Amino acid sequence: MEKTYEKSLTEVYKAIEYLEYEEYNKIPKKFLKHLYEEMDKDYYFEIAINEDFINKEMSNEAKEILAVIYRDYLVTKEEREELLKEESEEEKRIEQELREKYNPDNIFKKHKEKEEYNDTNINTSMIKIEEIKWYKKFINKILSLFKK
Repeated sequence: MEKTYEKSLTEVYKAIEYLEYEEYNKIPKKFLKHLYEEMDKDYYFEIAINEDFINKEMSNEAKEILAVIYRDYLVTKEEREELLKEESEEEKRIEQELREKYNPDNIFKKHKEKEEYNDTNINTSMIKIEEIKWYKKFINKILSLFKK
């Protein structure tokens, strides 16, 4: 079983190591200790100093954890309130889209429309299908082998 969460914590911890001293000190020591204790110490993840940090390949979990750290510890109170407001609006938008897409009333309405369409527009007819006896299938199979 792969330890993706622990690897994500390793990526987060390594990224935090590159913060400036003032920003690093804004993160609670208890949180940093938890990251260190829970991270996968066998997983090698390194960020080169000259590398563009934004383009560094990281897991989605690590990016989400870093976003929460940024929101909760590194920004000013006003910026945090603005970020929380934006997150709330995004959640409401997604919830509204899901409600429209999976509204039970609309699902049943669409289902009824499909039934009405099927009942009125499609003529079905009985088609007689001849059944081939099993021994005839067997003989035909053998004959087809000889024809090749």
